[in-house]
Amino acid sequence: MRGLKFIEKFKSTQVHALNQQDASSGGCNGCANGSKLSNHKRTKFTGSKSNKTKSGSVAQALLPYGLPSTDLLEPSIDPHLKPIHCVKSLADLYRRFETCLESDKSMLFIEQYAYLCGLGDAKLLRRCLRSARQYAGDLHLKVVLSAWLKFERREDELLGSSSMDCCGFILECPKAALISGCDPNSTYDHCKCFEENAKSNLGPIVEKFVCLSLEEDDSVTFCVRDKEISFVRNKIASLSSPFKAMLYGGFVESKRKTIDFSHDGVSVEGLRAVEVYTRTSRVDLFCPGIVLELLSFANRFCCEEMKSACDAHLASLVGDIEDALILIDYGLEERATLLVASCLQVLLRELPSSLYNPKVMKIFCSSEATERLANVGHASFLLYYFLSQVAMEKDRVSNTTVMLLERLGECSTERWQRMLALHQLGCVMFEREEYKDACYYFEAAADAGHIYSLAGLARAKYKVGQQYSAYKLINSIISEHKPTGWMYQERSLYNLGREKIVDLNYASELDPTLSFPYKYRAVAKMEEGQIRAAISEIDRIIVFKLSVDCLELRAWLFIAADDYESALRDTLALLALESNYMMFHGRVSGDHLVKLLNHHVRSWSPADCWIKLYDRWSSVDDIGSLAVINQMLINDPGKSFLRFRQSLLLLRLNCQKAAMRCLRLARNHSSSEHERLVYEGWILYDTGHREEALSRAEKSISIERTFEAFFLKAYILADTNLDPESSTYVIQLLEEALRCPSDGLRKGQALNNLGSIYVECGKLDQAENCYINALDIKHTRAHQGLARVYYLKNELKAAYDEMTKLLEKAQYSASAFEKRSEYSDREMAKNDLNMATQLDPLRTYPYRYRAAERS
Repeated sequence: MRGLKFIEKFKSTQVHALNQQDASSGGCNGCANGSKLSNHKRTKFTGSKSNKTKSGSVAQALLPYGLPSTDLLEPSIDPHLKPIHCVKSLADLYRRFETCLESDKSMLFIEQYAYLCGLGDAKLLRRCLRSARQYAGDLHLKVVLSAWLKFERREDELLGSSSMDCCGFILECPKAALISGCDPNSTYDHCKCFEENAKSNLGPIVEKFVCLSLEEDDSVTFCVRDKEISFVRNKIASLSSPFKAMLYGGFVESKRKTIDFSHDGVSVEGLRAVEVYTRTSRVDLFCPGIVLELLSFANRFCCEEMKSACDAHLASLVGDIEDALILIDYGLEERATLLVASCLQVLLRELPSSLYNPKVMKIFCSSEATERLANVGHASFLLYYFLSQVAMEKDRVSNTTVMLLERLGECSTERWQRMLALHQLGCVMFEREEYKDACYYFEAAADAGHIYSLAGLARAKYKVGQQYSAYKLINSIISEHKPTGWMYQERSLYNLGREKIVDLNYASELDPTLSFPYKYRAVAKMEEGQIRAAISEIDRIIVFKLSVDCLELRAWLFIAADDYESALRDTLALLALESNYMMFHGRVSGDHLVKLLNHHVRSWSPADCWIKLYDRWSSVDDIGSLAVINQMLINDPGKSFLRFRQSLLLLRLNCQKAAMRCLRLARNHSSSEHERLVYEGWILYDTGHREEALSRAEKSISIERTFEAFFLKAYILADTNLDPESSTYVIQLLEEALRCPSDGLRKGQALNNLGSIYVECGKLDQAENCYINALDIKHTRAHQGLARVYYLKNELKAAYDEMTKLLEKAQYSASAFEKRSEYSDREMAKNDLNMATQLDPLRTYPYRYRAAERS
């Protein structure tokens, strides 16, 4: 009975008893300052006896807070929905989508977004948001989703851009969002923002209308103190039913020629504006203050058409955050839905900067504020989902985040919404170390049906001293549900010794993407003195899933092994992913560590950097290439083409958010218009705006014929099912690109792409020449294209040998092993596919091959 002996473990006050002083001084979650490990184990792996003392002191200086400790390692709690049966949940969503009303489809895509968030696939999530916007017919939904899509593109990072700029498509157009109704078929069309609307000169018109005499005999005069304003009786009566009843009904005013309006809260200027409106049906003739008075007048006397006109006109005046903050209060008070929507749109499109404006947060954060928004139809789960995600991304433990999540819970109407709001509140409270509140929210989320929240509940219970209760809770999940990786990872936190490692190994087997098991095993090996084995362990996940925490740990390990050049490489690569990253649990900036490490490695001249870049590139070492480019950027931060190269590497490493940030920086630092247009084209292409990207490429070519402009245009056009005519045109574009000046790295890529097009066209000899030329300039990946050519020529052994040459240079390339399996016999193919799975468990082809073989 496994469970019985665990009871004894939990009789002590704490499972992993820590010296609280050491823990606090050494940092949280894995860094033990002043530990014996950091004093003597660092020196064990130095090159020679005579250098031990010197190496130890160097490592100690570079590791001011010690090495990570297994006692303090702890995985973060995933703040997203994590269903036990993800495929089943998504299948159920699809069935509901097929049968639901058109008006319900938008929120179904948001539910899908919530379930897929944990995967971290930026393109997949953006597709969910675009689909939600496509089916949004409600004004409020359109405003929020358009702003959310803009936020995801991070346009705030583009120099010279405005929050209200339009990308040219209905999907994200701020003006289109303020028009009610839904036409899913036109959402991806161009909007009308670029059409110039001629504005008439309103001055003479005002004069004309003001000077018009009253031709009708049946007039009535309204008095405001000693001022009189004459109206046409039937004109003002037509404004609303109350006026009609007053002027033509049984009231005494129907018999009077003069009516006193001094006590009805309207000014003389306001009443004159009402008179002009009765004859012109226009409010754009007046200043905003008068229009606001007209809005109040219309509300008081039920003048619906006048209210709509005022609402629409005031909404069109909201241009920036100052306008929005002034006008939204009027809109909320007068229940002007369109005006509030327009103000809300500006505030949301200013995120994340508006998040730090206390006036903005006052509009969203309190229960009273939510109630005011709800009165005009602008408080929703979607709104607070967007706001809370932005807040959590910026500062998960802030009071603002807590308040927004509380409002999210109040706006939840469906079970999945309640689960999400409660679970995220639990995560935030846990990080704030408010464990009793975390227990409450996690338990409420679990009661609502989110089983994963029990993991958070167990963590919080453990923190407040209920160790055995935490272990028992996780054990019950494993026994009651189909096991998944996170369950065994969680149970490992409450196990010791061999049983802990067994759980972590099983967690990795069930879910290889969990980074904690690799990190724990690596640190455990380091504590045992097996520093190289520790590095090999963390390498296992880095080769297929790059993350800043794993790179940081590997950098620590390299410093402990006195391999400062490798530590510098990982730190530079880490900073390419997250430029402001703070190492040693937020205590030391990555930039500072780079400076320290640079004292212990040979400095690189610009020529050295280029030589190293070619070397790393030809070795298919993307992390090494990333580090070299980041070093070059430190030396010369204004080089936009280096930012662009960095973005290409990050895309290859599946770090899309970091790649897009580098693209935006490249665009901001571009020194010429044609260069800026190319980078804007790539940004548009990567966010799904293919036609606009193509337009940028063509405009760039018209200014200056450059390699990158031709390459971009060819790349966009090739990303379709090419017919023979289109293929010929793409070939011409790539050939034109190759005639333009560029370095070997980019020309190698162009030759590789050109070879692929020739293969698609059946021109194998031309393709072979392209790949050979690419290999001549060290584009190692061309081996794969050349192998395909040999295979299509029925030269199977030559194809296999070509892939073997690639593997000699890229020995950790899972894709190369996978590809080579296509050119070998059955047993060798199985061995290659097993190696591909070992290197990258996320590649699906090996599993499909083995499944087909067994069926």
